[in-house]
Amino acid sequence: MLCDQPVTDFAQALTCARQYASRWLIEDFHKALKTGLGAEKLQLQTAARLFAAVALLSVVALALVDLREKSRLEPDLPAEAAGLTAIELRVLRHQSHRPLDTVRAVYLALAALGGHLGRKGDGPPGWQTLWLGRRSLRLLVEGVNMAAQLLDE
Repeated sequence: MLCDQPVTDFAQALTCARQYASRWLIEDFHKALKTGLGAEKLQLQTAARLFAAVALLSVVALALVDLREKSRLEPDLPAEAAGLTAIELRVLRHQSHRPLDTVRAVYLALAALGGHLGRKGDGPPGWQTLWLGRRSLRLLVEGVNMAAQLLDE
């Protein structure tokens, strides 16, 4: 049984099946938020601070889920559809020493930056690896921006 609602025709059954199918994507979002980004490890003292932190982490978790889904469902989309800013994409291309023309290539380069080796027997990158890659990329971009400011002085 997929739902607790009465199902009397095909349209209702299809609606129920689609809702159930989306459950796994929602579970992945929560896994990214809790495991990959460590939302459960936060030791904030007030509910307001916890709410604000989880809100920010949710945006990142959603971006990671979106990138992973695009790499699976639409891997040949242009790299610009991967959800990175122009400077992030430029830095990632420089760091990976590859052109990174597709969403799939960006996904794999970000995972490599997070420590995924990409060997033949390796499975797809996990949330923690993607998060580490995203965090490393953010630090690299901050370094590039700081160097540009120093050169402008």
